[in-house]
Amino acid sequence: MRADTYPLFLDEPTDVDLLSFDAVASTVVDALLDPRLDPIALGLSGSWGSGKTSVLRIIARQLKPKQGELVSRLVIETDPWRYDPQLGIKESLIGEILSAIEEALPEEGVGAQSKALVKRLLKRIDWTKAMKLAAQSAVTVTLPSLDSVLSLVKPKEGGDENSPEPITDMVQFRAEFRALLESEGMETIKNVVVLVDDLDRCLPETVVETLETIRLFLSVPKMSFVIAADEERVADAIATRYPAALETKPGEETPAQLYLHKIVQTSVPVPALSDFDTEAYLVLLQIRALVEPAEYAQIVSDVSVARRDAIALETVASLQKDEFLEQRNNAARIRPIVHEKTKGNPRRIKRFLNDLSVRLSIAARRGITLDAATIAKLMVLEQYFPDEFKEVTGWLREQTLRQNLGALEAQAGTPQADDEAEQQLEQAGATETEGTDDTEANLETPAEAGATSGAPKPRFGDGLIRWARLSPPLAKKDIAPYLVFAASFKSVFLASEGLPESIRDIATQILSRSVGEARRVTEDMLRNLQSSEADKLIHHIGGVIADEPQKQSAGIVAILRIVRVQPSSVATAVSALKRLRPADLKVGGFVQLRADDPEPIVEQMTQMANASGRKQLIEAVAAAKEGI
Repeated sequence: MRADTYPLFLDEPTDVDLLSFDAVASTVVDALLDPRLDPIALGLSGSWGSGKTSVLRIIARQLKPKQGELVSRLVIETDPWRYDPQLGIKESLIGEILSAIEEALPEEGVGAQSKALVKRLLKRIDWTKAMKLAAQSAVTVTLPSLDSVLSLVKPKEGGDENSPEPITDMVQFRAEFRALLESEGMETIKNVVVLVDDLDRCLPETVVETLETIRLFLSVPKMSFVIAADEERVADAIATRYPAALETKPGEETPAQLYLHKIVQTSVPVPALSDFDTEAYLVLLQIRALVEPAEYAQIVSDVSVARRDAIALETVASLQKDEFLEQRNNAARIRPIVHEKTKGNPRRIKRFLNDLSVRLSIAARRGITLDAATIAKLMVLEQYFPDEFKEVTGWLREQTLRQNLGALEAQAGTPQADDEAEQQLEQAGATETEGTDDTEANLETPAEAGATSGAPKPRFGDGLIRWARLSPPLAKKDIAPYLVFAASFKSVFLASEGLPESIRDIATQILSRSVGEARRVTEDMLRNLQSSEADKLIHHIGGVIADEPQKQSAGIVAILRIVRVQPSSVATAVSALKRLRPADLKVGGFVQLRADDPEPIVEQMTQMANASGRKQLIEAVAAAKEGI
């Protein structure tokens, strides 16, 4: 299997603009380059996973000079979430900005003079960091002593102005920083733009210290900030430092919001994805591994044009290649529910696709042969309808899975659903109870009893109805292996609780894929079962092979073995066999039929083979009757 068959998508910002975030980025860049807005701090607001970091990357790309151009602005990308709190949040941010400025300055001429100013400020920062580090060591006893640390950076007696004391006066520091930006060496740099990411991930102390640094130290001409964060989370962090003394009235800003808006003049929102965006994103992520980078860039561009011109995704010619058909269809099927449940959040959409890739990969390695569209539909149920997922897995446990799926799809009007499903639901009870005694009739589930008595069809919840309307229809598919696999991820227990403990182990062994394991259930063990136990075992096997066709051959062989030593259970066995759909019949069980098997069994399997119209089945039954 190729590594890219079921690709995983990194939860990292992308350099390829799949969602036309350039429109948001360009709005921010226009404000940053407006000389009337100097200095400025802008917010880039959006929930976690909305694409803020991707927008910051586009902003940086638009601001940085092209190859060969003179550097007219300095772009500094920083992430306070990664700062070491032992070294100080303020000191780390200021040090990062000063280091970037120093690196951008030329080594000689007026640049050297400006570098000297930077070094002076950096020494202030290094001195303050050392004090913080030493203070930490006094508590943790894991670092050198206070005196030994401070001696590394303490100015020597008689030192010049480039060996300053640590920062003690905020106003003085800001004055020196302003002088640096106005120095001759900085004349060619019109703006210093600091892009602050992940502030909403930080602890409250880091959030407040970062904002105070922006407000108190660096708010001088030529400085611009873009702060990417979820405003509500940042305000919550500020509120831990500045709680509201009195309850605010509805519509009024809290002290935390007022504090934030004092620093951030305005915020540019990162919009949630629309229906179009969600479907386009689903398609673009899935096809990325199928094409070369140049072709992919063209497709992304074509989709962007379609988004701007408000035309349907189906009109994008470069997406209409046959090799993209599966990806387009999958995206179109699941888009409405995925868009709603993820609230148009790119990270959540990407996570859904990653979970789907994992399911597809493991399922393929476990021999589950369901197509990707079916597994995607089941993933929607598992991820976004957890209560309904438990209900469907409960049907599997109760051995009414395919029966209830048929009724559900008939009620939902599932696209391409066959009317046969509804007919089978109506007829199931009558065919199953025909020729049975009272003991067997009492084994029916409530759903089966309702169908038999002509009671109203089962009513399903709105969530199940909505899910069932997604294509493809599932009533005729063997989805049981996947449900068992998916239930294991959710710790859902699927063992049948209605089977007496005295025969549970026999039921497991006799249905085993291993012939040797099945034969561990001896004829004597089956012969010694009480009549009621034999009937319950056959009824259980019939339910299993009706819902799980891959176990059909083993199940039919097991039923034949039981009735050969338990003649009183023949009627129950006939009812169990009648539950099988002609389209699901497999040759494996039919070739085990013998001429001396009970006549009702031979007759029932003959009818089933004829109903299937399959030559192999008809010939297998004929051979059995002739004793071949």
